[in-house]
Amino acid sequence: MNSFAESSEYIFNTKIYMNISINLEDEKMVLEKASNYMRNLEKKLNFYDENSEISLINRNSGIKFVKVSEDTFNVIKSAKFCSELTNGVFDATIAPLVKKWSVNSSSPKVLSIEEVNTVKSLVDYKDILLCEDNKSVMLARKDQEIDLGGIAKGYIADKIIELYKENGIKSGIINLGGNVKALGKKADDLMWNIGIIKPEKHSNENIAVVSVEDMSVVTSGAYERAFSYNGKMYHHIINPITGYPAETDLKSITVICKDSIHADALSTPLFIMGKYKAYEFMKSKQISGIMVTDDDKIIITKDLLKNFKLFKDYEVLAF
Repeated sequence: MNSFAESSEYIFNTKIYMNISINLEDEKMVLEKASNYMRNLEKKLNFYDENSEISLINRNSGIKFVKVSEDTFNVIKSAKFCSELTNGVFDATIAPLVKKWSVNSSSPKVLSIEEVNTVKSLVDYKDILLCEDNKSVMLARKDQEIDLGGIAKGYIADKIIELYKENGIKSGIINLGGNVKALGKKADDLMWNIGIIKPEKHSNENIAVVSVEDMSVVTSGAYERAFSYNGKMYHHIINPITGYPAETDLKSITVICKDSIHADALSTPLFIMGKYKAYEFMKSKQISGIMVTDDDKIIITKDLLKNFKLFKDYEVLAF
């Protein structure tokens, strides 16, 4: 007999929710496997864990190559690829800037131009050196640091869905704090409905839903973490090109594609680009998505319209 099995826990300081449709006698084993695998990946990829492989690479920046696991190597390799694809608007070496701005801390401050330029000089994805032969990684210059926070959850989602498939599961979903990946259809043979959250702080209200099957849905926005200084808002999404919190005309952007790792890595740079550059990029790369603009319009790729349902009074523009 098939039924739903559910599990939730915290990894990367994010609540993880898993739902699978499976024979009841197997559910505990599969969810335990998934949980253990995620925790193992967290130990390798967590920027804030001094014992992680990422921290080991960062401590040895400008000194030597560090041999890492296949998982860590693959995520860093994908991060460098996405950095190249976006011409550095996504940059896995942004950690020094994020730390300096400390938007998530209890006492964030606005940096001077001199401070920004000094730290920004350390940010350059081209300084990520990879050795395929022995799966080792090095940062070219001292004090450079990698932070995989913009891509790691996507990798984890992809690997968990792979694990589901290996264990005979044909229907399931994983939600890593807004990073959603669906396997197949729901047990009732309907598509998974993924909510597009109203892009406001503490909002749990959906302005729309998009129905998907075997797809990843990842949203980026700057409405949750920000501070005000002299009447101006500064948020947590830093533009690695300028060194400052991104100035954009978007409230949020949702990227929908097969691979969660790419949806995760591309959602933030597309948000930074703003609606016009994001539109051009998505069109040229055939990426599906939904943008919510500052003036409360929804811009959506035409391929999603048939599976898109609007709940609120927004003007919808399709391309």
